[in-house]
Amino acid sequence: MANPQQAQLLEQLRDIHLPEGVSWWPLAIGWWIVIAIILTVIVLLIAKAIVSKRRQRFARYALIELDQVKRNTDNDWLMQTHHIMRRASLCYFPKSQVAVMDNRHWVTLLYQTGSDIWSQQSLKLLEEGIYRNPDTIDSSHQHQFLHEASLWLAQLPDIKQLPALEPSATNPAQGGPEDV
Repeated sequence: MANPQQAQLLEQLRDIHLPEGVSWWPLAIGWWIVIAIILTVIVLLIAKAIVSKRRQRFARYALIELDQVKRNTDNDWLMQTHHIMRRASLCYFPKSQVAVMDNRHWVTLLYQTGSDIWSQQSLKLLEEGIYRNPDTIDSSHQHQFLHEASLWLAQLPDIKQLPALEPSATNPAQGGPEDV
């Protein structure tokens, strides 16, 4: 079989030792980059959610006030709703532009920022109704107006900027709020 010299050499050999497992630490630079990107994305998403929540708080408060107006049976519901919407718009649009608007420009602004929300009847009610006796407004118009006002307030934070008050929006020939 084996000669004595080979046997002696085989006795000197040790058992096979497996190498230690590869450690995860320290991580390679690629993993640190991936972790940094993931953490950055998470922080940005959290910051965006916080900013969005803060931006919507004024509209939330206005909707709470509007809900109280809906539950009350005051005759000045139209004026209260008008003031709530004005206050909310002052939080989202430049105060220097919104605060100086007369009623006609205000109605035009409402039409331009929510033309799919407001009915012509509600815009006319807002434009002329604040000068009328509230008892002459029937309850169906009141409910419709309050519903449309709540829809407008809910979408108010999503409006990015105050639209320019274009003359075409007040032109009756083009279907603006004036042909109500």
